[in-house]
Amino acid sequence: MIATDSYLLQCLKIASELRAQDLFLKSGQVPRVRIGSDVFPIDAAPVDEARLYAIFKSVTTSYHEGQLKIERSVDFSFAVPEFGFRFRGNAFYQQSQLSVVLRLLWKGIPSFDDLQLPDILKKVALEKSGIILVAGVVSSGKSTTIAAMVNAINDNLKKHIITVEDPIEFVHPDKLSLIEQREIGTDTKDFDSALKYVVRQSPDVVVIGEMRDAETLKFALNAAEVGRLVISTVHAQSVTQIFDRILGFFKQDERDAVLRHFAMNMSCLMVQKLLVGKDGKSLLPATEILIGNYTMKKLVMDKEFEKIHQALVNSGHDGMQTLDQSLLAMYQKNLITKETAVQNARRPVEMEKMMQGIVFTSSSGGKILGG
Repeated sequence: MIATDSYLLQCLKIASELRAQDLFLKSGQVPRVRIGSDVFPIDAAPVDEARLYAIFKSVTTSYHEGQLKIERSVDFSFAVPEFGFRFRGNAFYQQSQLSVVLRLLWKGIPSFDDLQLPDILKKVALEKSGIILVAGVVSSGKSTTIAAMVNAINDNLKKHIITVEDPIEFVHPDKLSLIEQREIGTDTKDFDSALKYVVRQSPDVVVIGEMRDAETLKFALNAAEVGRLVISTVHAQSVTQIFDRILGFFKQDERDAVLRHFAMNMSCLMVQKLLVGKDGKSLLPATEILIGNYTMKKLVMDKEFEKIHQALVNSGHDGMQTLDQSLLAMYQKNLITKETAVQNARRPVEMEKMMQGIVFTSSSGGKILGG
């Protein structure tokens, strides 16, 4: 969809000029934007509910209207060609009145360099098969990272890529690869029906907007096992929490078999957390990365989850790292403040000591930096 409402365009223009991350439209209130970690009002008139609903209808379809009526909340996306931006939105009701939150997406398709993501992620994105999961909380940049992965494949390999998204956030042009993007409610009824037929569409890479249930994970496992690369997101705050999340989709008596199957096919698990940069405006990702090598697969199959953290600490040569190692590196590069690093660290006391140059030693005698 393309935005045409004059009030909406005015607000979006202000938000983009301010380099805001989000625009908040609340019935009866002046619009606000998020810049860094703070929310500010902008110079625009309050929007009444009738106008806000008209704005919502102007950038959505009848499917989205129906979902809003039934679920009282719905995701959508649209473009503003004159600004060069796409926007992701969520409409919802609070105190029986409509509110809309819009997130400004990247101009164009971001690269790993644009996002300041580790080089290892490009390497895993170009693998032939396996499962890549990008985890994090809501609005942590998961879909942006996946867009960079798809872009890397598109730039380097001649593949057929099919995405199933709700909604489509980044529109990928065909380059070396053929890319077909399907949006829930517009191009397909739901995730289940889209995935039911995708294997007949001869994909090399399947991108699933979210790993949300047992059926979606079963599809990913089966697709990876027959030579496809599956990329998706999941809500988790650490790589070990990813296993809790996916096993939670299944009954107790199914979990051991699912875990073994998943371990054999996992290519990369990553968690990212967006942090406000030292300039107070930019958003930078801190990342935790697990690569599915022999050691990690065995730890998972043996359910030795308590050993994964130390294995990550000791596997920097393979591109792996803990979140705290990432935070320490960002602090040392002067990208974030000391306070930001410590506040977001899993082990804040150790983080402060490592900033002072204190090196910890593991039980095996190895040095630990940023554990």
